[in-house]
Amino acid sequence: MSTDYQSDEEQIEAIKKWWKENGKSTVTGIALALAAVFGWQGWQKQQQETNYAASAAYQNLLNVVAKDQAPLNDEQIASANYLADILKNDYSATAYAQFAALYKAQLAVKAGKLTDAEAELRWVLSQSPVEEVKAQAHLRLAKVLLASEKYDLALAELAQPASAYKPLYTELKGDIYLAQGDVSAARDAYLQAKTLATATANASANNLLELKIQQLKVAEGV
Repeated sequence: MSTDYQSDEEQIEAIKKWWKENGKSTVTGIALALAAVFGWQGWQKQQQETNYAASAAYQNLLNVVAKDQAPLNDEQIASANYLADILKNDYSATAYAQFAALYKAQLAVKAGKLTDAEAELRWVLSQSPVEEVKAQAHLRLAKVLLASEKYDLALAELAQPASAYKPLYTELKGDIYLAQGDVSAARDAYLQAKTLATATANASANNLLELKIQQLKVAEGV
């Protein structure tokens, strides 16, 4: 009786032939697929462990600087800088390292070390931070550059403000213009900042900005 189906022997021979021709590549493909899956899982686990360790290190930093409301003593400052450096060196790919660098910059400003503060803030920006951290870093860097009398560089840091930071960026532009002696540009920036801040800034920020505007009016005899 004729049939379109192969006999058992023919099927076995066909399988053997196919395996001889394709088996090696199939095994390799399966191995690569498994390696990719387990490699991805291993990477995820490593990332999770790194984040846990970075979080713990950052919490240690917070514990050092938040013990009380008094100014930090020399030992606390040294400890904070040491922990921040650990985060930057060992966990540079995490947001915790960026937060630590922001805090180092703050400590440097308080110590009058503006060059060190500038370096820390530029490091943060070099790490491609999220938009919120990026906006904060540009704002703080502009303030440091203003204090360093690097006015053009300070203005450059404020060239592309995030929407939520436009009032603060514009107000700081006014501070820079005023430091340069350009009272007219400072007044225009302050008034623009007031308009931008009307719906977003808190009362204290509005009051401070209003004080700056009033002081300019007095200086101009208006």
